[in-house]
Amino acid sequence: MQFIGEAQSTPIVWVLLMGKYKTILVDPPWDQKMTGQYATSQKKRKCVLPYNTMTLDDICRLPVAALADDGCHLWLWTTNQFLRAGFDVMDAWGFKYLAPVTWVKPSGLGNWFVHRTQTILFGYKPPLRMNRGRYFPTVLEAGIPRKHSEKPESSYQMIEAISDGPRVELFARPWSPLFPTRDGWDVWGNEVDSTVNLLT
Repeated sequence: MQFIGEAQSTPIVWVLLMGKYKTILVDPPWDQKMTGQYATSQKKRKCVLPYNTMTLDDICRLPVAALADDGCHLWLWTTNQFLRAGFDVMDAWGFKYLAPVTWVKPSGLGNWFVHRTQTILFGYKPPLRMNRGRYFPTVLEAGIPRKHSEKPESSYQMIEAISDGPRVELFARPWSPLFPTRDGWDVWGNEVDSTVNLLT
């Protein structure tokens, strides 16, 4: 099956050879900006992200809905700067928002506030089915990430306890808990050896 969307003037084509997914995890490359005093006065930490980013419009245009089976769960990582945008992305992809899951870190950074939290927005493609588990707390506590954008093992454990397979992570990074492999998951991204044929 071939799915086509538009990003700027270049079409995005994702070719899905297998069936659709029951679980989609996405950590979009948000166009995070460093602003305020931190960006101008601090010299010890780079103010440039270590990966290419996408505009909000381009993220919204990704044909994620084409990968989703009925009842699919979406786990969408946001940053505090892009928390409001996360809801727009979820709407654009055809999912309904249900709940936030908040990762509380032992320490943090920030321009105006010290951000010690990051949010996963949970949504679904109707109808909502919770076949594996429910009544989980919406707070994750884990150690300090070793690399930029690294997500905690506990987040993957929560997803696997709640959401059915098959599962895919989009914009996967090589230091996620899915590597070298993790049963029941496909991965896709320009920083990894993708295990699913989503061609752009």
